[in-house]
Amino acid sequence: MAETLCDWSKSEVKERAEELHALTRDAAFFCRKCARVANDPQVLCKPYKFEKRLGKNHDRP
Repeated sequence: MAETLCDWSKSEVKERAEELHALTRDAAFFCRKCARVANDPQVLCKPYKFEKRLGKNHDRP
């Protein structure tokens, strides 16, 4: 079994789909290495927290 989502193989993603859904629901972090997302930074190899604000060209009404 892989230690982080970043290490999961395609077959692990398929086999562990429900676990993947739970780990990625309401994602607050992304991996700076592979761009995967998660709600727990410990399941990513290089986690980085999403910023809450949008850029000035991407503001929504």
